[in-house]
Amino acid sequence: MTNQRASAVSSDQEGIRNLLARLKAQSLQVDFQVQREMALSLVLKPYLDPITAQYLAPLPEEIALAEWYLYADFFPTDGHPSLIEQVRDTITEHVPEEERIWLDPVRHSYMDLLQVVGIDQEAHPPRLHLQSMGDQQRFDVPYMEETPVQKDRILLTRLIRGASGNYLPGPPLVLSLALGQTLLAFTHDLRRGIEFSTGNFALSEWPEFTNEYGYLLIWGMARLRGGAIATADAQVTYWNETGEPFLYAIAFYEHHEFQTLATGLDEWEHMSPQPQPTSPDCETRQMKVWVQHTQEEQSPSYAVARFTLTPTQLTVEADTADRLDAIKHQLAATFGFSLHFKGETLNAPPHLLPYVDLLADTYIAPPVTVSVKEEIKLLSTFSEKIYLDWAEHPSPALKGKTPRQYCREHHDTTEVAELIDQMERNDLGLQRTGQR
Repeated sequence: MTNQRASAVSSDQEGIRNLLARLKAQSLQVDFQVQREMALSLVLKPYLDPITAQYLAPLPEEIALAEWYLYADFFPTDGHPSLIEQVRDTITEHVPEEERIWLDPVRHSYMDLLQVVGIDQEAHPPRLHLQSMGDQQRFDVPYMEETPVQKDRILLTRLIRGASGNYLPGPPLVLSLALGQTLLAFTHDLRRGIEFSTGNFALSEWPEFTNEYGYLLIWGMARLRGGAIATADAQVTYWNETGEPFLYAIAFYEHHEFQTLATGLDEWEHMSPQPQPTSPDCETRQMKVWVQHTQEEQSPSYAVARFTLTPTQLTVEADTADRLDAIKHQLAATFGFSLHFKGETLNAPPHLLPYVDLLADTYIAPPVTVSVKEEIKLLSTFSEKIYLDWAEHPSPALKGKTPRQYCREHHDTTEVAELIDQMERNDLGLQRTGQR
């Protein structure tokens, strides 16, 4: 009896897959290409956006669902019959009965979010007990796919309901329960918007809605995947080759009140002054450095911000753009117009976007190690921009004059030359890469 049931399931699955192959071949006919592209472009629209396409591509399961939308749900706009009608009405070739019996079930199928509420492992093949998250209908489905599933996972798929049983037309996209619930809530929001704009309140019925707008599940999936990648990417930590946090967020200030700033920064909480090497020309090499460390009770403690004060400049480095922004606000509140903001860089080092596991409820990105070569490149790009701008803007060290104005008015380039020499000696790139 078990073997007979397994044989019947296998026969039904073969009929569905043969019908799928026939529908695909029909959709590839030359005169149907425009309609095919129109249907697939509609379903996969979020992934076709030029910006989104740079970091996000449709998953194989999403592409398969887009093709099923073309076969089962799409009505051509150029007068062609639907693909189901084309296959049903064909007279040029024989369509076996084991395929024909699935034409109507395929036509009436729709995309769905199905929760795995149980698995019968003793059946041959194993059977999934599924419940639609949209309307709570329950289904038993033979499962012959290689994609592993577990109880309480969510399947984004299409369920074909036939007279002899219910079937999945291919591997489902398996999601965590939390992600499936979020996708359902997002799709319901879209549905209510369509109801309001069209006045079609029949869409409150889940099968009615997904039969016509099932592609919105793919749109929602694209949005959630993009959001998950952004969330994970925001958590990426950057480290240098010596195992210390890479301080990529940098702000640059000019000033003419060294002692005032030094005294004020000494009074900040969690600031650790760093000893500096002595220099014969102590006046021009005058420099103070403070470091802020992580405040969590963890071992070891890491530097998360560094302040470098020279007679004319203040450079602030931080491990994240958010931390740098908070420090900038604190500097403004403490020192006001004593500091003159000259520029910043918030660009994280180049890295691969983190992989997002759709079965996980949280997204943890692996750390990124930044090479010395990449560090030098990033710092050089920032420094070049700062110093090029410096030559064209007023400097507090030159009494509010640009370098050109100061030299012209005083008929002397000595003081400007000394400032340039000082900036070269205190260059951030040289300091960080150990060349000073």
